[in-house]
Amino acid sequence: MYFSCDDSGGKKGEPIVIMDLSELRSEKRDIDIVFVIDTSLSMADEQLILQGNFPNLVRVLKDISGGLPNLHIGTISPDLGTSPYNIPGCERPGGDQGRFMKGPNNSCTNPVNQTFVVDVEPRGCTIQKNIVPGQTTSCGAHDCTQANCEEAAFTGLDGIATEPAGLTFAVDENGCPRCRNYTGQTLEEVFSCMATLGTNGCGMEQQLEAINQAVTDTSGNNSGFLRYSAYLAIFVISDEDDCSAKQAELFNPQGDINSTLGTLTSFRCTEFGVVCDQPWERVMPQGQLTYSNCAPREADDPKNMLYPISRYTDTLSQLKDSSMIIVGAITGPYTNQVTVGLHNQNPKLQPSCGSLSEGADPAVRLKAFVTSFISEEEDMQWAFTSICASDFSPALVGLGEKLRVSVAAECPPFPIMGCPDPAAANGESPLTELGSMAEICDPMCEVQDIDSQGNITNIPLCDIQYQGGHPAERDPNLPVPVCYHVGYRPDCAIPCPAGSSELGCHPTNNPWFASSRGANIVISRRNPREMLIWTRISCQAGKLVEDECIDGKDDDEDGLIDYMDPDCANN
Repeated sequence: MYFSCDDSGGKKGEPIVIMDLSELRSEKRDIDIVFVIDTSLSMADEQLILQGNFPNLVRVLKDISGGLPNLHIGTISPDLGTSPYNIPGCERPGGDQGRFMKGPNNSCTNPVNQTFVVDVEPRGCTIQKNIVPGQTTSCGAHDCTQANCEEAAFTGLDGIATEPAGLTFAVDENGCPRCRNYTGQTLEEVFSCMATLGTNGCGMEQQLEAINQAVTDTSGNNSGFLRYSAYLAIFVISDEDDCSAKQAELFNPQGDINSTLGTLTSFRCTEFGVVCDQPWERVMPQGQLTYSNCAPREADDPKNMLYPISRYTDTLSQLKDSSMIIVGAITGPYTNQVTVGLHNQNPKLQPSCGSLSEGADPAVRLKAFVTSFISEEEDMQWAFTSICASDFSPALVGLGEKLRVSVAAECPPFPIMGCPDPAAANGESPLTELGSMAEICDPMCEVQDIDSQGNITNIPLCDIQYQGGHPAERDPNLPVPVCYHVGYRPDCAIPCPAGSSELGCHPTNNPWFASSRGANIVISRRNPREMLIWTRISCQAGKLVEDECIDGKDDDEDGLIDYMDPDCANN
């Protein structure tokens, strides 16, 4: 059996594909987060709750194995105006245009030089991290300086810088070096100001189109935000559903209940953007009607005046693989039914949470957008939550946990054949009964660099005569341009993972050290990897337990054969 991994997050053939365990650690730790914050008049309290709960997201991110990821954080509004019509509150043509903002009118002191946060690790220096499972990562030593925060440090051989100029070198509370575009404030304090976008925005919110403009127009304030290698997280906070207008006529203030478009209210967005089992009725003698199985209108629906959801899912999918996109929303709940009542004799959606005067509308379109990027049903518990809640922590912590799982270093699913005891091979206490043989590590792996043209460069095993065969990931004195070796990660050697005790695992008497006995493939390079090169790693997988108890062989290479191995006690 073999397993393989690559830095694209996608499958490269059979049999088992996992994420790269070392080469991509810096790139896979890049996260771009976009917060879409409603700026309509009813959002003052919700903006305060978001500011108060944001530290919970930061806490989760800081607790990720390896420390705080390389962050870009931006805030945008759903205000795109209603041009050519000047609806009150929507007079500015284009509104905020999907531009990143640091508070109303960009009035926040931080960040500096950009309108989005940059908080990343320095590049081109060595950082000694103390990674202990269940504890916040700290840094024992480093040789980073301001020079490692300059634009040149983040510029590859292609001449493209992944981070902007003007970053400032800092050391965080855990002793880890960072490059930031803010000073004198904590990350939480900077975001608190950025997220205070005010409540004077247009009431015809176009959340999805604002996202589209933010990620496709990378000029001006948005320049440098999106990174090729980064995860992209998008989080919407709004008390109304999306009204991303395909036809500006939707905002024509002319009309009454009997005209084609009806009276200009937010119900137009519902009538011409959402379809249910029952046709929409504007005249309701009984005062209200309930509609079921509502969904966004499709592109070919002749009544559709909003952009279809596919416009936005397609755009994001063209930017990144879906595994690199994380989406969520704190908004009005929708559970398969909406109720329409009357306000001044015109139809009006009834809130799905909160009071009639201050509640939130059911977000049919936003839920469809979020759902399209959800692969695990349980994620909906945090990815689509109620804006009427007094605490947004469950949503933000859920987002943080999803990011943590995505960027944390992955472990091989099996031990690596030829390197049965990575701990002993790296000078740690052995995990097997192999004696002096435990120090031998001759992994049966094939490691390759592959460029954008498909050209393959084989990467050799690091020479044991240099640094004991375990050089740093960046070593300017490396005898060869690039090599690989098997490192040891304690969090890839859990004595007995969940559910294994029932199968014979015991944390003291018979630990399995799952999933790989701590094996972790490390790529060491003399120079930084070029941006358009990805690394493929294929290794022959060993066995974690003794599964044949009468064959006279040490199947799991732990120094115990057949019934000498406690794995066979129940066989």
